[in-house]
Amino acid sequence: MKKIVPILILCGGKGKRLGLISKKIPKTLVKINNKPLINHKLDYYKKSGFNHFCLCIGYKGELIQKHLNKFNGKIQYSNSGLKAGILRRIYEATKKVEYDTMVISYGDTLAKINLKKLMASHKSSKALITIVVSQILNPFGIVEYNSKNKLKKFSEKPILNHFIGYAVFNKKIFNHIPKEIINLPDGNGIVKLFQSGFMKGKINIFRFNGLQLTINSFKDINDANIKYNKYFTLNENFKK
Repeated sequence: MKKIVPILILCGGKGKRLGLISKKIPKTLVKINNKPLINHKLDYYKKSGFNHFCLCIGYKGELIQKHLNKFNGKIQYSNSGLKAGILRRIYEATKKVEYDTMVISYGDTLAKINLKKLMASHKSSKALITIVVSQILNPFGIVEYNSKNKLKKFSEKPILNHFIGYAVFNKKIFNHIPKEIINLPDGNGIVKLFQSGFMKGKINIFRFNGLQLTINSFKDINDANIKYNKYFTLNENFKK
């Protein structure tokens, strides 16, 4: 029997940087190419063979539930309130999900990741967590100097690796995380978890360099529409 891997989508934040838009709707209902971000995500996951979802809602969560009322797929909801941090939302959602391993996806990010390859990487690594990273070109010269203000290193526009808001978690990871870390606000809990000594050697890296869109501001919406259309136009031309 095929193993079921649910996808937890984090969509409980207020999205304050979107200004007036987020006063009306949550970020995950913002439209990219005339389609809400949450629908882009769910449709892609279903095409990839994933049909079980748990949405970690909070701010204006009722609008998300109403919008997805007729969605053809299994959706559960976990509402940890308005103030819960990311790690707390994941922790509460794991109580509702009956499976041991799950994909974590930030609700404001869309990435065309091969999820089956991601799961294969996680399984073969035998790690408790796999995080998805992508490369980004830092637009600045990075300076390192010592306590005497003497230059140690200068890197001109280095290429950096950054976490893009996708991961795989084994539920039993929460047996190792102190409650004070789980309850940290915003994304502080996730950061502390990745930095903690007890996670050394237990986090696998999955590299991804495909389409990635993140919505944090009004400018991001405009950029996302351009990138999305350009990506699929290039793909269609390539197929021809």
